[in-house]
Amino acid sequence: EVDPARLTNIATRAQIGGAAGTPIAGFVIGGSGSKTMLVRAAGPALTGFGITGALSDPSLALLSSTATVASNDNWLAADASTMSTAGAFAFGAGSKDAALVATLLPGSYTAPVTAVGNTSGVTLLEVYDASLGAGATLVNASTRAFVGTADSVLIPGFVISGTGSLRLLIRAVGPSLNNFGLTGLLADPTITLYRGTTALATNDNWSSAANASEIAAAAVAVGAFALPTDSKDAAILTSLPAGSYTAVVSGVGNTPGTAL
Repeated sequence: EVDPARLTNIATRAQIGGAAGTPIAGFVIGGSGSKTMLVRAAGPALTGFGITGALSDPSLALLSSTATVASNDNWLAADASTMSTAGAFAFGAGSKDAALVATLLPGSYTAPVTAVGNTSGVTLLEVYDASLGAGATLVNASTRAFVGTADSVLIPGFVISGTGSLRLLIRAVGPSLNNFGLTGLLADPTITLYRGTTALATNDNWSSAANASEIAAAAVAVGAFALPTDSKDAAILTSLPAGSYTAVVSGVGNTPGTAL
């Protein structure tokens, strides 16, 4: 049986609280049937990876449009087996990390993360496909979050499973978010795609890319909102085999702001 390449996990390390506000993970499920998804907001667990300033107590919600599908403050031990099966690292017993498991129909979902007690810190937002082989597929995932400087740049990571390769459109949208009424935006994002420590591709302004016309066509094909030709948003269109990847997003000239 052919096991085609597919997106199985996306995770973003982001700042939360204070000037950074509330990061929001989003994802789209396509296809037919239902899919079980694991969504997590790791805070205290990050200290085990040597990350300082981790958020002490994240809280997580899952929304379909404006309706709350599920929510969690401190993760449930009953979900540990799902985490393990999905390939997620284990949370410590009784930790204040947040996680939820939900079986969802095709559609668009968002998962905003808040800090209990109005605190601030670093969190890892994670979305896992926990029902591999189902008819429904994870076709899009994004995180709207604050992009800082130095160690506080935005670092989304994702995992591709299966055989063959997957064609992906990867974007860092800053200035074009003003069309959605957002403020405090990253004026000029740049994005670099890595596998391990090897840089595979980089882009500053999407329309200056050699394959800009293909990037625009791909956005239309997948239902992504269009980027103005002269915008300073960044984008990479590439085909990737199974593996783990990261996409580092920063501001040109070490400038901060919100990006998608």
